[in-house]
Amino acid sequence: MAPRPSRNLKEDATLLKDMKDDVAMDPTLWGNLKDYVAMEIIYAKVPFHEFFQLRVVCKEWNHLAGGRKFLEDHFKEYLVPEPYFYFPGGCEYLTPIPTFRNGRCMNGFVTVDITSEDVGWIGLNNPWKDRGGCFAVNGLIYSETVPSPDYLWARKRTPKVVQKRAESRRQEVFNIHTRVRHKLPPSQLTAAIPVVGMLVDTSVRPYGFKVIQGCGDLGTQIFDSKTNRWELRPSRLPAGIAARLDSFRSDFDGGWSYHGSVNCNGLLFITTGDCDDILVYNEKDDVWSTLYWPRHVGWRFLCIGSWHGRLFRADAAQVLRLTWDVGNHSRHKWEPYDGKPKDLHDWLFNVECFAHHDVAVMG
Repeated sequence: MAPRPSRNLKEDATLLKDMKDDVAMDPTLWGNLKDYVAMEIIYAKVPFHEFFQLRVVCKEWNHLAGGRKFLEDHFKEYLVPEPYFYFPGGCEYLTPIPTFRNGRCMNGFVTVDITSEDVGWIGLNNPWKDRGGCFAVNGLIYSETVPSPDYLWARKRTPKVVQKRAESRRQEVFNIHTRVRHKLPPSQLTAAIPVVGMLVDTSVRPYGFKVIQGCGDLGTQIFDSKTNRWELRPSRLPAGIAARLDSFRSDFDGGWSYHGSVNCNGLLFITTGDCDDILVYNEKDDVWSTLYWPRHVGWRFLCIGSWHGRLFRADAAQVLRLTWDVGNHSRHKWEPYDGKPKDLHDWLFNVECFAHHDVAVMG
């Protein structure tokens, strides 16, 4: 699915349409431009949005822009400009969250032009008809479903329940830049519902990724998109964290769990709806640890993000930045960074329902 243009681009297109009758263009010059300039060379260097704006200039250019092969060859990947923020319309297990105003209950990204401060929206699939995303990292959306609620919410973890739950589990990663879905092969069986995060390699095109699954019984499973395989490593979640997660999920609703994931300074940070701390995974050393999480209300799993090597959390009122000692990660503190304008808050959310909830700042 191609990204939708931002509000500014729509205004630009309207302006061009209004101006075309007032601008005198030399028909001889523009009509023969193709004889002097190789359109393919120019088009290959034109940014995605500007490429389509230029289609109004010349009939020959417009004809070339309609060529499917040319578009596929030169625009296989469109990188959505940063920063952008992911709003999951539904999390794992097909659990939609119908809290957007005016019926806008759907997966999507809020894009921000840091120069003009224009805010745009890139809509994705409607979770009422399709699966919803769990979290996004660098524009890659991880999602999973367990089609049968009989196994998801089973109160007793019998071998049959564990087996059927694992067999019915579906995991995939959707790349918004290439609009390609990557379905993951089944991972090894585990009695616990694992904590999931994702590392993204932005040095390659298309982006490479690793899905990290941590639990207290089996170990850490890592799926690598380069090999299309799972790898099992010996590290396990801290015993106290694993026991708390299992107890919470068993007593609360038998498996309901949301995740947030972000990469920062080579580490993977994972937040969950049922854990008071941020889980930190060091892939290089294969070590799990925890990070203090500021006390707040609302969807804690939705409000973590990173920007230029710093970790942020946001709620309905403000954004906090994490500062820490590079030599000793246990020494850190959260401090206020910025506030959210009221008009932006009102534009995004139903004020009555979201007065005390967090804003998703993933991506």
